[in-house]
Amino acid sequence: MANALAPSTHDEIARFGNGDQRKAATYATMIAGFLGGLNDNTRRSYTCAIRQFFTLFDWISPESVTPAHAAAFKKWLLTHKEVSRATTYYRLCALTSLFRYLQQPPSPNADPLIASNPFDSVPKRDIAPTPYSDAKAMDWDTFDAIVKSIPLTVTGLRNKAVLLFFAYTGRRRAEVAGLRVRDIDFKSTPPSYTVTVKGGKRKTFELPETCGVAIRAYWLAADRLDSLGSDDGVFIATHDTSLTRNLERNKPITDRMMNWILTHAAQDAGVDMEGVKIHAIRHMVARDLDSAGVPIQDIQTFLGHASPVTTQVYLDKHSGPISAHESILLKVRNQAANLGRGLSPSESE
Repeated sequence: MANALAPSTHDEIARFGNGDQRKAATYATMIAGFLGGLNDNTRRSYTCAIRQFFTLFDWISPESVTPAHAAAFKKWLLTHKEVSRATTYYRLCALTSLFRYLQQPPSPNADPLIASNPFDSVPKRDIAPTPYSDAKAMDWDTFDAIVKSIPLTVTGLRNKAVLLFFAYTGRRRAEVAGLRVRDIDFKSTPPSYTVTVKGGKRKTFELPETCGVAIRAYWLAADRLDSLGSDDGVFIATHDTSLTRNLERNKPITDRMMNWILTHAAQDAGVDMEGVKIHAIRHMVARDLDSAGVPIQDIQTFLGHASPVTTQVYLDKHSGPISAHESILLKVRNQAANLGRGLSPSESE
């Protein structure tokens, strides 16, 4: 029992083999064989995970480990050790691999030492690292404070509609800035909008109800409903800043103006300005969908990513507008479904 990962005291050896020293030695040999087949970096990582688990449970025999032990290890890593979700995921994967290895017979004529893998029952999807889990996202509470601070003026309703569009569609700045009235179809089922995504392709997405209500409230307050032209911008200048004063009437506001809207609204709300960026809202959408368990492929499709190849294959199979996932976002953010309703201007400009 000279293995560095084996129990050392007489009592530990007895527990590890359920009272059978020969079985304890067999377990130690199999663990050494398992680790010996890994590269150096993986071996160090797996050794740490295995040592942590068996030390935590006082060198319990592998055959006595239950899904409850595995779940408790996950909780211990997250709450007691306070390691990251990604580290917890990788350590659970290490134990899953070990117990899968222990399900093999130790020799050609022997029976497997364990019948089942207790770590197969432990959910890992909630902590699995993804391209979105560690993104630099804006906090929803920060975004909510910004939007709630915007006054219900014509310009304010426009700015609310702009920011809510970002928060419920995850679109890029230029995609929202370039929206024309013809790009939004309120009569389709479900209502939809079409944008040119990165890579130059035109894609149609479901229009979240929250966004539709906010846009209509802005159009109504701006007295635009009866004069909308198909080539008009969805969001147009109110000629109240140096960035918009010289813009042609009814033309879409610029993507630079989108930054101005967010920055000034955040300053007025008095929030911490670090991380207050349009792209951080896009990351917020991706993070919220990811935390709700939406498949990565669906998130990539929702965001209009042009890669990887698997995403493109998935896109090509889509018919109709791509889902808005609005109910999921509302649930994650604990918002009422009528967030955009009740908007009315308190004054006109």
